[in-house]
Amino acid sequence: MDFEFTEEQQMFRDTLREFLEKEFGAIVDKRDKQGPLSKEEAIDVMKKFKKVGVGLDPESIRTLTDPVIFGIIAEEVGRVWPSLLPLLGMGAIPALFVPVATDDVKDRLMPKLERGEFIGCFAETEPEAGCDTSNIKTTAKLEGDYYIVNGRKTWISNATIADAAFTGVKDASTGADTFILIDRESSPFETNELHKIGWKASPTGEIFFDNCKVHKDNEMSVLIQKTFEAGGLPVSEGYMKLLSTMSPATAMLTLPRAGMALASVGIAQAAFEKAIEYSKERVQFGKPIGKFQLIQEMLYKMNVLIETSRLLGYKAAHAIVSGSPEARKLSSMAKVYAGEAAVKVTYMAMQIFGGNGLSDEMPLERYFRDARMMTVPDGTSEIMKLITGYTILGKGFSAYA
Repeated sequence: MDFEFTEEQQMFRDTLREFLEKEFGAIVDKRDKQGPLSKEEAIDVMKKFKKVGVGLDPESIRTLTDPVIFGIIAEEVGRVWPSLLPLLGMGAIPALFVPVATDDVKDRLMPKLERGEFIGCFAETEPEAGCDTSNIKTTAKLEGDYYIVNGRKTWISNATIADAAFTGVKDASTGADTFILIDRESSPFETNELHKIGWKASPTGEIFFDNCKVHKDNEMSVLIQKTFEAGGLPVSEGYMKLLSTMSPATAMLTLPRAGMALASVGIAQAAFEKAIEYSKERVQFGKPIGKFQLIQEMLYKMNVLIETSRLLGYKAAHAIVSGSPEARKLSSMAKVYAGEAAVKVTYMAMQIFGGNGLSDEMPLERYFRDARMMTVPDGTSEIMKLITGYTILGKGFSAYA
């Protein structure tokens, strides 16, 4: 088996790592403490990413829909500043469908996409329906050519600064679950900021839909049909296969979950690198602490957790590339394992730093808080384990049906 990146992938990773260190490495600790990015700051970030070919515009979005390249992006962003990842990962889902939306939506949003100024969000989670997506309360009632959307979403990344929300709804007439692309300007909705222990700079919030009027042609089945008529989404053949063999929502979540796993690897890697440096420099009892057996044991455990998480994360990415039916299971497994591994690795890094690891002047506490975030969004570890169990046992064994 070949576990190496291609030359092109390696060059992309090296370029991206240099870019991230140059643009954000010196400011991340100070800026992250200041809280959520403003929309102006987020747009500035997106424009900077466009310089290295990463963006939501039609030309660049393949970097976010190629599972291996997206995995590299997730890992490298996680290593430097995890708060930035939702701008790319969550924004990509609505961005994919803007080119086939109704003309009024395209006229407003395509220029923003092309300039690198578009911010999107994936709005599914609700107060009473977190992981239980079959129990969505937000309704869409068809009246003539328009859906009237009512409901509330919560813990939505980018909510407060989003131009559009790809929103999970229940069709009031049929009871079927679907998604609708809602442009904030033509179909206004209100938002409220929520605060978190980690990803401090990532705007997160609630969304309130009150008789929000959206044209019926912005509903998911219509959008997907239009994408096929236009030649398909800008995704790999395997990813398209998943979209046609699984429910679209299930297929779409395989990539974010693999991305979350590899972002966890990035956080753990950053903590590990700091722990290595400190183990060589910190002197106790007349010698560097790296010479103590317990320190070396912790470094061993950290390294194994990182390497196994990375392998599982990229295995999930490759399953998505090939359209393997294992993609759902592997992405769920990777998210659980890598997220929990990052918590363990950052914990051990803080132990190696001792009292200095508890200081908010050091990056260790940020790594720890950001790592703790990774076990909840896009499906908690517990739900991911149930999805894995179901895919192992097969039809009829869903633990939550």
